[in-house]
Amino acid sequence: MEYASLVARRPEHPDVLTIPTPPHQQAAIFITFFFPALSIVVFGARTYSRLTTRQWGLDDLLCGMAVLCAVCMTPPFYMYIKLMYFGYHAVDVPQPFNSSAAMWWFFMAQMFYNPVLAFVRASILVFLLRLGGQKPGVRWTIHGLNIANAAMAIAIFLVALLQCLPIEANWDPLVRASARCVDNSFHVSISCLNVLMDLLVLLLPFWIFLGLKMPMGAKIAVICVFLVGAVVTIVAIIRLVAIYKLFYVPPDPNKDPFYDIGVVYNTVEVNLAIVSASAPALRPMFRKWWPKLFGAISSGKTGSSGLKYYGNSSRPRNTVREGDNITLKDMRMTRSQHHTEIRSTSPSGSEEEIMTYNGIVRTTNVNLTYESNTSVGDDSRSSTDYRTGEKPQSKGAMV
Repeated sequence: MEYASLVARRPEHPDVLTIPTPPHQQAAIFITFFFPALSIVVFGARTYSRLTTRQWGLDDLLCGMAVLCAVCMTPPFYMYIKLMYFGYHAVDVPQPFNSSAAMWWFFMAQMFYNPVLAFVRASILVFLLRLGGQKPGVRWTIHGLNIANAAMAIAIFLVALLQCLPIEANWDPLVRASARCVDNSFHVSISCLNVLMDLLVLLLPFWIFLGLKMPMGAKIAVICVFLVGAVVTIVAIIRLVAIYKLFYVPPDPNKDPFYDIGVVYNTVEVNLAIVSASAPALRPMFRKWWPKLFGAISSGKTGSSGLKYYGNSSRPRNTVREGDNITLKDMRMTRSQHHTEIRSTSPSGSEEEIMTYNGIVRTTNVNLTYESNTSVGDDSRSSTDYRTGEKPQSKGAMV
């Protein structure tokens, strides 16, 4: 079905700019435009962060596709709210009321709703694959979820597009009376599958991060990212309940059907999903602003020399035991030096290197000096009792 043909079938309707906007509808319209604007700003920050750290990848491209679909969904959704007179009291709705034009715009908005969620899930799964893809179990689980997500996205889009035949039955109640349409259980089932996929994607990072030792600041940052994802799932559950009530619960005769603006859960859900998917990629930028909260992960301890050391020892560092009587040459005369580095921060601040063992770099300073001293016997020499006053030099090598 061509888009031009679909546009040609659009029912006539008044200019929405001439339709009054009561306060309750103003709130619905504000939500309709605020959350897409928020997702655009957050994705813009994500893009800046990724490009400045040279970390742009497939997950960012998929998230960008989700933003594009969310933006395309906004104008039809606005038209649907205006022409359906949401936020009005029933007594104020102009008569005669015809919902055909509103339902045509709602049909257009439906074509973008599910692709947003599918692109967001794919973006998160690709990102998690970069984080925990080294573990075979995690890798195959992510591949399985990606295949299921792609298959579900294609199937839902085709069924939503052809949910009623002829196509006019989606917005024309007269045509719908004799049309073939999918059962209402389809909409409930799709919402249930979306909630299930959201839960699986939400729980997957806990599997990846299980057992990692992280400082409190990093833990708070990760928890905040997960909480945003949990909010998206909560909104999806609320939307599921609303859809179930719409199709299976008799309407309350004392409730005004026009005044309720719960339909905005659609736009809230998809745009919060984009914000949630973009949050982890913002960490490098946040590190510049709040380095203490989003700083590097390090488990080293600092000695009195100002150098970091790792491991435990019962002997204080930078001290000499009684009886130490072997004096070494000045370390500036070292004949051989070997240096590696251990750190858990990424040079670019990338999240995937910081939060997995793949980003660990080992640092070791080894200074060897060989000396022949005939005045001291081999029996008086200790392999562990020595002292030096030279600090290690600073060079780095990734391993």
